[in-house]
Amino acid sequence: MSANETARPDDATVAEYVLGTLPHAERVAFEKLLRDDAALRRDVADWSNRLAPLADEIEAIEPPAAVLANIEAALFEPAAGPAPFWQRLGVWRGLAVASLAGMIVFAGLYAQTLQPDDPATRLIATVSGAQSDVRLAALYEPETRTLRLNRRAGTPEPDRAFELWLIAGDAAPVSLGVLPQSAAFLVDVPEALAGRIGDGAVLAVSDEPGGGSPTGQPTGAVLATGEITAL
Repeated sequence: MSANETARPDDATVAEYVLGTLPHAERVAFEKLLRDDAALRRDVADWSNRLAPLADEIEAIEPPAAVLANIEAALFEPAAGPAPFWQRLGVWRGLAVASLAGMIVFAGLYAQTLQPDDPATRLIATVSGAQSDVRLAALYEPETRTLRLNRRAGTPEPDRAFELWLIAGDAAPVSLGVLPQSAAFLVDVPEALAGRIGDGAVLAVSDEPGGGSPTGQPTGAVLATGEITAL
């Protein structure tokens, strides 16, 4: 057996990763492999589907209020005005990588709702944030330029709206529209934007006035982000 074969996680380790029982050091190593191993990501998604019924018995727990304050203190410098949020994506991407297991598990839990019958290509993202309860699972079909979304949690305040943004590379965010009230919905991606949706692009949700951003750029708090991953 070669060194590479030895390093690749076996089936039991994948199951432990999905359950969240791997020790921290092993989990970090596992997530590094996930970023470049499509077959391993498929294994994780498969185990997520197998273990999905367990999620029905898990009760959500709200984190202590101090967690939000600590995150805000770490993300924003008090002496300077905040930079545009897409320029802070290094921080958000780090959080996304650290929680990649949760992203994939979450997408797996709602696979039956989001996945078409026979997709040729799958690009998924789980859009979430430490500062809010907003949770969306997303599946993009390049062939039809259709973005399927399922909002599992999060409701805007009265007279406010959630707006969905696409960020590709260092480019400024591009709006994909105000999220409707329904939980499951479709977004027809314009042809001009279709080429930007791929591995490494980011979906984000911001808090905006009722009709959406008046400037064409995010004006409110960034509530959730999620990196798009090929599955």
